[in-house]
Amino acid sequence: MTMNEHMMASPTWVVIWMGIMGLLHIIAIPLAFKDWRPRIMVIVMLINMVFMSGLFHRYGYTRILGLSHVIFWTPLLAYLWKTRNKHPERKITGIFVKCAIAIIFISLLFDYADVIRYVLGDRAVMSG
Repeated sequence: MTMNEHMMASPTWVVIWMGIMGLLHIIAIPLAFKDWRPRIMVIVMLINMVFMSGLFHRYGYTRILGLSHVIFWTPLLAYLWKTRNKHPERKITGIFVKCAIAIIFISLLFDYADVIRYVLGDRAVMSG
């Protein structure tokens, strides 16, 4: 199975959550032309996709995939948190950054748990 096929075979709530994260990244693209915070998000998203693809090809659809988010999204979250109140005149981008902080934080809770479970021996394929 491809990574996308595995993702679509995940429980409904996981598919919905991945859709929310995907929407976050899609919205970041046009905002990246006006603000450096979404621009950083898009760059991190692209790096994350390449790294996660490598993890998938090496380990399959296992909990270690969360390592990609842990590595790249943890500093992104810190950066967004630190800059969340910059440029208050950019209201739409400011709202977007605050939503991104919440979504990334929630995602990282799952990702850290997945990586810990993988390190502790849970190496099973997660779907399909």
